[in-house]
Amino acid sequence: MLSKKIKTALIDGYLDEPSALGVPPYISPHIRYTYGALLCSGIPEEMISYYTIDQLRENWEDTLRELEGFELVVIIAGTTVPGNYLGGKPISFKEIREIGNRLFYPQKVLGGPFTLVIREVPGYDLICDEVAAVTLYERLLDKNIDRNKIAQYLAEWAVAGASLTRKHPSYPYLVCELETFRGCPRIDHCAFCSERLKKTLYQRAPEDIIREVRALAREGNHFYRLGGQTDLLLYQARRQADGTFILNPGAIEELYSGIREADPELKVLHLDNINPANITKYRESRQILETIVKYNTPGDIAAFGLESADPAVLKKNNIESDPENTLEAIRILNSIGGRREDGIPKLLPGLNLLHGLIGERKETMEYNYQYLKKICDEGLMLRRINIRQVVRTGSYPAEKVRQRDFKEYKEKVNEDINKPMLQRVFPIGTIIKDVFVESHKGNLSFGRQLGSYPILIGIPGRITRGQFIDVRVIDHGYRSITALPWPFRLREACLQQLQALPGIGEKRARAILQEKPSNLAELRQVLGKDFPLQEWADWFIFN
Repeated sequence: MLSKKIKTALIDGYLDEPSALGVPPYISPHIRYTYGALLCSGIPEEMISYYTIDQLRENWEDTLRELEGFELVVIIAGTTVPGNYLGGKPISFKEIREIGNRLFYPQKVLGGPFTLVIREVPGYDLICDEVAAVTLYERLLDKNIDRNKIAQYLAEWAVAGASLTRKHPSYPYLVCELETFRGCPRIDHCAFCSERLKKTLYQRAPEDIIREVRALAREGNHFYRLGGQTDLLLYQARRQADGTFILNPGAIEELYSGIREADPELKVLHLDNINPANITKYRESRQILETIVKYNTPGDIAAFGLESADPAVLKKNNIESDPENTLEAIRILNSIGGRREDGIPKLLPGLNLLHGLIGERKETMEYNYQYLKKICDEGLMLRRINIRQVVRTGSYPAEKVRQRDFKEYKEKVNEDINKPMLQRVFPIGTIIKDVFVESHKGNLSFGRQLGSYPILIGIPGRITRGQFIDVRVIDHGYRSITALPWPFRLREACLQQLQALPGIGEKRARAILQEKPSNLAELRQVLGKDFPLQEWADWFIFN
């Protein structure tokens, strides 16, 4: 297709699919594979320029003119699940079309999950097959590779592509998504899921993933998520003729222990998807969960794709999980992963509920609400309840969702379930370590831990962005919590932080700022006898 020493622009349009995430602060494996494949095809590093779509948007017109000077422009992108993002915004189809229509000189290539459902886009010279790195590598070297050996090529490209992380604007505070396998191993797939569209399937060997982590660590990365799979329990599992599996706990042990050894400075090791049906179906699943909890870092989440508690919807969409098995899986994971380390649970379930599925009816929302209420009333912990609407993929005929009903239902879930659940998982006084301050809004700062679906934390006051701080929980919202910097040094506290403490209010907060009490007795005089200081005494640091 092209000569090797070609001036190339690689555009990270971000991706989000059921088995991989690449929206900042995450970086997808597929953009790193692509970069590695370009290098391994003979294009020198200095000939490859990397842009995120957010960087392009900062000066759209000037950047388009700059891109006109390249010989090859590659976009990797595609969101096949709905999401709300704080760290970046995935490229839109409108932006993809505009880049294709307005660039004249470069050859333009589109790859990523977009190509599962869109095979032709005006202005593009090449729409890649499923794994863009493979297509590009073959075209650049004018040869075909053995499709049965794709995982071997990916292993090489993943190591070579590790250096791309240094070019990402979020580096070094970047969560590197690691792919364990591609595609859903089930014989029959959920009707709505984009995983059913994938034809290129593979399992990656533990030693290859460990080599990738070692390469990423050499580049200064220490945050990882095993997110590139539909069900981590099925990693290196063997499917039998009847569609059941023989799980492979040894492979999970090798993988996790190897990752820990490959990066002694590791700060985060989280995961994404686990099928709750397989927790209850296979006794080996408990051993695997114990292994994960042994090696992971706190705050980890196993996303459970129940999708609906309505049995009619489950049946019409060929969803393997059901409410009873999922509830038992939630109990099991609470018992194994619910223990706290550094103040927060090691591994908790998240629950995905999807609306707009075939067969959805008026009663579906009530089914879901009552199911969530049952979980809450039983005293179990869910770290995350994700209620979404279907993104149409392929020919799936999604049902129309009545938005007024959907809004009322979500508000009811927030009030009756989400808030009590956050109070249970993050009780007042919980200390949360290494919170990365991302943004400000007025006199409120926002931060999150790096990892899998971290809770959004509002911190009163304007904290310097781009730093890690420890915080202590003071209040709860529906989808976020409020926390104060910890240790809470009274002489460094601002008005907004003092007011966040229950019962202090603006008048008392201003008095503290004026009087500057240096011990508990002086603080008692400022606050007055009616303030329950004994309840909050351990919050205040005076030196």
